[in-house]
Amino acid sequence: SGHIAAVGYDMYLKLMENAVSELKGKPVIEPLEPEINIMMSAFLPESYIPDIDQRLSAYRRLAKMTDLSDIKDFKAELIDRFGVLPEEAANLLLTIMLKVLSIKAGVKRLDLSGQQLLFSFSEIHQKNPSGIVDMIVSNQKLFEFSPNHILKARLNNRSTNGMLVQARNILKEIKQYVNS
Repeated sequence: SGHIAAVGYDMYLKLMENAVSELKGKPVIEPLEPEINIMMSAFLPESYIPDIDQRLSAYRRLAKMTDLSDIKDFKAELIDRFGVLPEEAANLLLTIMLKVLSIKAGVKRLDLSGQQLLFSFSEIHQKNPSGIVDMIVSNQKLFEFSPNHILKARLNNRSTNGMLVQARNILKEIKQYVNS
């Protein structure tokens, strides 16, 4: 019980699962932690949530989210408690959505660069890599695959929020193709 208190219950369970997998000779696959590079302000402003404890609590909750419906519910809760989301907070929620979708699509890195999105895929977390090829073939005007294994998607929206929404929709499409 002292070990559980030292590392926390969730971490203890994870360590035990990994130890059991190693003993059984199964490979231990670490969960995907995608890197999202969008180069825009994405945070909860002090002017929006003045109390530091509430703001930190909100960040902790966001960090644990693994489902889009959780993010949607959290957004509704923020609006109910603190009013209309400022742009930075809306960007933060969209960024968390991109992270959740990236995990489900096997994307290890997402970069917003000018008018395009760059996707790097995790080989160990891909369920159906040929689905990416099918997606590119079905929409060659939007997608292009580079020789260094990076999927490029052209964006037609110039507003910050519009690009994030388009990125979310593209990730949903990728998720459908790689999970089919």
